Amino acid sequence: MNARRTCAGILWGLMLLSSGCAAWGPPSSPPGPDVPRIANFRFEPSRITSGETTSMHFYFEVGSADLEEGYLLDQGIAQFQFFTALQRITIDLRGYSGQVAGVVEVPVRLSTEGLRWLELYVVNRKGNVSNRLRAPLTVR
Repeated sequence: MNARRTCAGILWGLMLLSSGCAAWGPPSSPPGPDVPRIANFRFEPSRITSGETTSMHFYFEVGSADLEEGYLLDQGIAQFQFFTALQRITIDLRGYSGQVAGVVEVPVRLSTEGLRWLELYVVNRKGNVSNRLRAPLTVR
């Protein structure tokens, strides 16, 4: 009986880790006119050599035209181990402030090899949090 309880605890922990980065960071705000929304999140190219730069792209809409910051959460498999980075990567999006909609292009450089799933969400000045999107990136 004790072994069953231990296995259940381990499975619960694995489920929490594999559920993605959504467990970390603030929850998304309910839809509304001032809440940012993002779509079409991708990396070009989606395969890079360690130390190379890739371009991160996504489309955004925010009725209040006050985009502030974006956050990337890193998760993936490297050196035959599953990992979740608990520290988010901050992206300054104040250059897009004043725009109600647009496409963001940001250079990203990662040096650790592995298959990654990067999760993105953005926040406006009022603290409203967008939906979350994931995109794959392979670093060799």
